Amino acid sequence: MKRAALSLTLILSISVSLMAGIQTIEVAKANFFPGDALIISSPISKIVYANTSIPLNTVANIANPTPEIVSITYCLDDNPNVTLTNLNETLRVPGHIAGSQFSAELVLENLAEGNHTLKAYSKDAYGKQMSASVEFVIDTSYTSPLSVLSPQNITYTTTEVPLTFTCREDRKHDGDFSHAVYLLDGLGSKYIYDNLTLTDLSVGSHTIVVTVCTENGFFSETIYLSISQTLEPAPSPSSSPFPTPEHTLSVDPNFMFYSGLALLIIVVAVFAGFLFYFKKRKH
Repeated sequence: MKRAALSLTLILSISVSLMAGIQTIEVAKANFFPGDALIISSPISKIVYANTSIPLNTVANIANPTPEIVSITYCLDDNPNVTLTNLNETLRVPGHIAGSQFSAELVLENLAEGNHTLKAYSKDAYGKQMSASVEFVIDTSYTSPLSVLSPQNITYTTTEVPLTFTCREDRKHDGDFSHAVYLLDGLGSKYIYDNLTLTDLSVGSHTIVVTVCTENGFFSETIYLSISQTLEPAPSPSSSPFPTPEHTLSVDPNFMFYSGLALLIIVVAVFAGFLFYFKKRKH
């Protein structure tokens, strides 16, 4: 009985330890994604922009079952608040805890030269608010060391567009910069260390913000492009990159000779038969 009781106690202890481990793992997974937050992905803080029109992209991250975001309000400098209610809702990046992203996009136009402060606020269905702010500069005489060669501000007829850029300044003065990121349509900044190709672009308008980090600060450039509804047709699976050879009729010279000889024999035989027939009738 003592052995049975000891075995039962040991089994219960192991079970409790395993359950505690599982709970710890679940808690770690649940805390993998940071808490709810409002993020202003564009304009980028401390950036000098040479254009008087720049995109405004804000994203509110929330974890389920948090109430949905019903509005995002922004205030530029001392201007009146502008409230946006037509928000785009998307699921949060797979692999994180369940949640959603509510984003708002527009273009800030005719910005004055000088320093600017942008503040944004989000409100959910229960009235809870989140806030964020950035400071940036408009200087139309400023020449950025960043040059985005592709894409350009044009309409493309393909869903794959190269992203290529150069930067004159660098941290080590050897042609390399510290790092760069690009932001496509205001959703999710991605680090890049070399040129690449943007794939699976949807039909419609797109905004791409490329930012590089150098010893002298951050430099950014914004490109507005669109993908046409008339895309280039995909090549047929049966098509071949090599031309189809033309079939020509070739005749063996020996075949021509013997065929001619046989025809000549037939003609001579027919002629001889006629001669024999007429001679026999005369007699």
